[in-house]
Amino acid sequence: MIPEIRSTSIPSIRPQAQNALPVAQASSTPTQSASDSVEVRPQSSLERLLAATAPEASRLEADLGEHVPGEVLVKLKSQPPTQSQNSFAQRFGATVLERFDFPKEIYQNFKGEMLHLKLPEGMTTAQALAAMQQDPRVEYVMPNNVYTLDDPPAENASASAQGATAEAPKTPNDLKPELWGLNNTGQKGGTPDADIDAPEAWAVTTGNPNGPLIAVIDTGVDYKHPDLVNNIWTNPGEIAGDGIDNDGNGVIDDVHGFNAFAQTGDPMDGHSHGTHCAGSIAAEGNNDQGVVGVNWRARIMPVKIFSDSGSTNSAAIVRGILYATNNGARVTSNSWGGGAADPAIREAFANSPALHIMAAGNSGSNNDTRPHYPSSYDLPNNIAVAASDRNDRLASFSCYGENSVDLAAPGVEIYSTIPGGGYANKSGTSMATPHVAGAAGLLLASDPNMSNDELKTRLLEGADKLDSLQGKVATGARLNIAKAITMEYEPTEKPTA
Repeated sequence: MIPEIRSTSIPSIRPQAQNALPVAQASSTPTQSASDSVEVRPQSSLERLLAATAPEASRLEADLGEHVPGEVLVKLKSQPPTQSQNSFAQRFGATVLERFDFPKEIYQNFKGEMLHLKLPEGMTTAQALAAMQQDPRVEYVMPNNVYTLDDPPAENASASAQGATAEAPKTPNDLKPELWGLNNTGQKGGTPDADIDAPEAWAVTTGNPNGPLIAVIDTGVDYKHPDLVNNIWTNPGEIAGDGIDNDGNGVIDDVHGFNAFAQTGDPMDGHSHGTHCAGSIAAEGNNDQGVVGVNWRARIMPVKIFSDSGSTNSAAIVRGILYATNNGARVTSNSWGGGAADPAIREAFANSPALHIMAAGNSGSNNDTRPHYPSSYDLPNNIAVAASDRNDRLASFSCYGENSVDLAAPGVEIYSTIPGGGYANKSGTSMATPHVAGAAGLLLASDPNMSNDELKTRLLEGADKLDSLQGKVATGARLNIAKAITMEYEPTEKPTA
């Protein structure tokens, strides 16, 4: 299975030119006799606005994709006090369900306020979009779009390759032959060295149990899995099971992460996708059981943005990104995507100081001409990942893009952890992405002071150039963590004198 988010939603609605709100035209009341007189109720300002924007609402209604009925997300231009938020909501008869917390000490470039609103009974999403975009305080307003996890159309891939250099490898006792992406010796018809050179990188570092926090933003993680349990983050400010939000971060008993979909402190994976990704990042190494991840030891933060059936919405995704960032994630792994551009999700990623690793998608299409979000957002702090097979060719299902996809990583028949203490093969750019997220974690374990610029440069410039990937991804290359960790780095921006 290679789950991928599918969304049929439309992009957000940006405000129209800031004209004054429509003024209702005066109307005359017919003369009536005392016996047949009726009371004429004056139209409210909201009713006049809804009437004036009805044609636009009708147009939007025809284009709306799947969304949570009766809810919208609104970005206000300035950062008003709470009473201004309430004033905006009251104008439209809405209720503020939540105010997304973009703390200024972390999200230094975020300007304004983002609100999740419940619409009044009888107001449609299209009516709200059409009317709210007229308010001069609004930067954008959008539906609370619905997303689902889907399998790609194919799981098989074809292939042909070149190799990498091997130097002073270090091999754990759980590096099984199934883990060809870490060490390819030609097993099952593969091309020797069509891998990320993990043993050569482990000669430098195997990870750090107190190292960078890697958030797996996905379907949750089985934090009790015996091959993951020692590498799961524990929230130092929370006391397990006391029913109190001890650290004041808005979540009760978030000892091992956050369920952003259900808004609870339990991110247990009832699906399997997120647990599989977590194992590729950091299944414990050299413990005589199961498999090994790119990091033998690490800190994984489970952030569950999907229900166990594999559905979610914009609000849950933004909530999850903010939790990861606010609680110190240095790297995020995002094996999901699809659908239209979503400005709220983009804003949460763009203003986060973390490096975000993102799956390029599984529809086999060119992202340069048909963007895949969030991986197609042109952000300095994201990396878009395609999938390669055991012969170093682009997987048949993998999206690609010479301008919009950065590099490839192993993503076909990837063996990793699943809930309940088990293991299984899965394929997809979803499986390629955690190889790169794990590599970023290993780089930070070797030097915790690396900037995003250095991390990204090392991952991209240290990758193995391959003829099979030329014109398919921007680097024309597949991840090589050994080269990334040993290469000479020069900052892209020279310090000024």
